[in-house]
Order: sequence, then structure tokens, then C-alpha cells
Amino acid sequence: MSLLRCTSHQKLQGESRPRRVRGWVLESLEIGIGAICSVVTWRFTIQSESASEPERTQSQEQLVIAEHFIGDAVLNPSPELMLVACLVFGCCVSSFVHRRQGQDASQFVVYALFLTAAVVSGYGLGASANLILLGYAPWAMCAAMAASLYGHALYRKQRTYCEKRLRDDEKALLFV
Repeated sequence: MSLLRCTSHQKLQGESRPRRVRGWVLESLEIGIGAICSVVTWRFTIQSESASEPERTQSQEQLVIAEHFIGDAVLNPSPELMLVACLVFGCCVSSFVHRRQGQDASQFVVYALFLTAAVVSGYGLGASANLILLGYAPWAMCAAMAASLYGHALYRKQRTYCEKRLRDDEKALLFV
């Protein structure tokens, strides 16, 4: 009976493969957009906090190289860009969580662990509450989304491999 279930399961997987690939690409894109938004929120928070603190010196050479690859708007975001980044980030996370909640039963636990690790890390490094909330937490959410997506992809691949191997072993036993 398990062999029939596996076979029918594989037929369903084969039929929905284009949808699954598109979903995987869309979810990866959401993680990428979320990471860009995380950079914006991180940089804006650091700039806001450094305006009230004594000037920290950062290598001009490092800033020029970073601006060349990332762009000045991302490294020195305006308040408007910060607002847009927060809204887009919220939409990306909300969409990702809503779409994957049926596939990932332990999603809440994964997000809670990553957010707890971010808060503890930020607190341990002496970061302010603003930096923890707007700097560390978005990165933790991106990491949780990536862990959910790629962890389940690896699990599905391993499970498919084991099921195929089990079927091959069962076929070999039938002919012995």
C-alpha cells in the first residue's frame, strides 16, 4: 500500500512540477528582495544612531567599493526609502509565510528560534533596541525564510531518493 501511495504521490509531483518550480523561484526572489530591504533598514538605523553618537571612522576605500557594487541609495537611504523598504519587507515575509504555512508545520518554531537568536546576539553585542528591531530582526527573518525553503527542498530530495531506493529494493526482492 505504501508503494501505491508513493507512486501516486510521485505522479502528483510530476504533474505539479512547473508550478513548484515557479513557486521556488518566486520564494527565492522574495528572500532576495527581503535581503535588500534588510540592508536598507540596517543602514538607515546605523545612520540614525550614529548621528546622535560621536563620529565613527570607516575606511573611505571600503565605502567607495561598497557604493560601486551596492549603490549610494541603499548605503545612505532616505527616510522615504526606509518606509518603502519596511513595507516591501513586510509584504515579502507575509506572502512567504502565508504561501508556505501548509507545507511547513514547524514554521513558527523556526522563525521563533531565528528571531530569538537575533535578539540575544544583538543584546550580547550591546546593540540598541532600534538596531535589534530594524537591523538584526529582518536578517533573522530572511535567514528563517531561507532555512524553511532550502531545508524543505533538501528534505524532499532526500525523501524522494530514499523512496526510490526502497522501490528498487522491493523490485529486486520480487525477482529473487
